[in-house]
Amino acid sequence: MLRGGSTNAAMGLALARACGWMRGMKLSLIPLCVLGLNLTCAPVMTRAAEGDLKKATYCHGFKEDQSPKDVAEFFNQGEPVFLSIQLKGRPKAGVVRAEFMFRDDQIAEAEVDVATVNEGVIFSFGEDTFVGFDIQPKQALPVGACYRTKVTLGGKPLGEFPFRIAPPKGATPSKLLKAALAKGADEDHKPVNETHEFDGMDKVFLAGTADLGLASWLEATWLVNGKVDDAGTRSFTLKENKEKVPFHFDFIPAGGWPAGTHEVSLQIDGQEVVREKFTVKAGAPMAGATKLTIDSSQLFRDDGKGEAGKEVKYFTTDDTELHARWKLKEAALVKGVQLVWRLLEVEGEKGQVLATADVEAGVDDEIDSSLTVKDGLPPGKYRVDLVQDGKVLDSKPFAVK
Repeated sequence: MLRGGSTNAAMGLALARACGWMRGMKLSLIPLCVLGLNLTCAPVMTRAAEGDLKKATYCHGFKEDQSPKDVAEFFNQGEPVFLSIQLKGRPKAGVVRAEFMFRDDQIAEAEVDVATVNEGVIFSFGEDTFVGFDIQPKQALPVGACYRTKVTLGGKPLGEFPFRIAPPKGATPSKLLKAALAKGADEDHKPVNETHEFDGMDKVFLAGTADLGLASWLEATWLVNGKVDDAGTRSFTLKENKEKVPFHFDFIPAGGWPAGTHEVSLQIDGQEVVREKFTVKAGAPMAGATKLTIDSSQLFRDDGKGEAGKEVKYFTTDDTELHARWKLKEAALVKGVQLVWRLLEVEGEKGQVLATADVEAGVDDEIDSSLTVKDGLPPGKYRVDLVQDGKVLDSKPFAVK
């Protein structure tokens, strides 16, 4: 039985946004918990829109007019990142927007309306407009050249500008010494039974050694028939300089490996250092069989122990634990599935998503989800959706009386 997890309902969603002005803006940054969706971190620079952007400069601070002060070649962990955008002339309208990115994930955003910046300017021959953005990390950002800022004016791209977080002072250079694929690893992380051929139900190991400096991070990403399986991505970060660090990563997809050629990419500080290919001749029986055929759906009142109890057609305002279950016609690989609890009609409330829960990938013939509501739900109409890869497969409407 696969569970969507117990989720807490919220009757509203607050979204914080930074406000900007000519003298710059400060953003509170919460670093990502998981490093990465892309395989490598090659810096990207796109061409600026003709006639709008004059220059984009990373720096360690701004002058009074937001022009750059102390140009930066890199930033240290924990220090603010400043970006000065120099526009040609004095635009009368348009919003300058900056998105600070780690790989493909947005870590901060802010915008400035140039109409307010240039308000009251009557004559500006030969002058330019500077707009300053900065982010203030609450924690140290991962080291590496995995960062860029996407800048637009009025929705039109001005460019994408890479920046780098440098290793801390005293960190030694990091490098891979060796790595090998195997069917296992011993207690010292040494590969056991090295090979590039595996069976569909084999767990694949990548084992090796590396010299790693302070704050360096090592990450493995697995590709199943050319597509990244995010469930396999793992990483760790060094808290000291250390030579000949033994390591191993292992992975088997939910349902096993399908037949074909697969890969594992190993990166240090976001830069790929090795990519190993391996083959699976006889795929696992359930590998890739992700089509779900719904047999039935049910609702249950809680049994008082956090589990599904008596089957019900509706819930009451006293119910604080709501359970839903889908039965499949046959066992299948349940992957990319999410349960979404929705409020449809309640007096004084707009329709909204109450909670979502991701289902851990695996092979099963049942899918469960539960919703925890501290004070119960108000009377009205609700629904819980079974979603796979963004598509609603089935919906279970219910009422609260």
